[in-house]
Amino acid sequence: MKLVSSIVRLEKLDCVKEALTHLNVHGLTASEVHDHSPQRHETAVWMGREYNLGSSTKVEIDVVVNDDDVDNVVNEIIRAARTGQAGDGFVSVMPVEHRYNIRNGAREVS
Repeated sequence: MKLVSSIVRLEKLDCVKEALTHLNVHGLTASEVHDHSPQRHETAVWMGREYNLGSSTKVEIDVVVNDDDVDNVVNEIIRAARTGQAGDGFVSVMPVEHRYNIRNGAREVS
């Protein structure tokens, strides 16, 4: 099994979820995150002046998939999340040794 973790634009979450559903990936974890990178970041206006907030709000999407499905999942996330602009995000793939179901204690092994 592999953990496919991606950081994408907040407005692309629904597109990525829909793309993963077409691959029969129905379980995912989505968390709001703030990234800090060299690109232009969100700004706010306070007392008539615009300020750079120093970070961008993104969403982290994590899915655990079988080894055979990794390439399709990664390609679909990239396709669904891409805008062609700086700050589109990234996808990481990490090995998962075991996964346990908390309700019944069952262990899934790759």
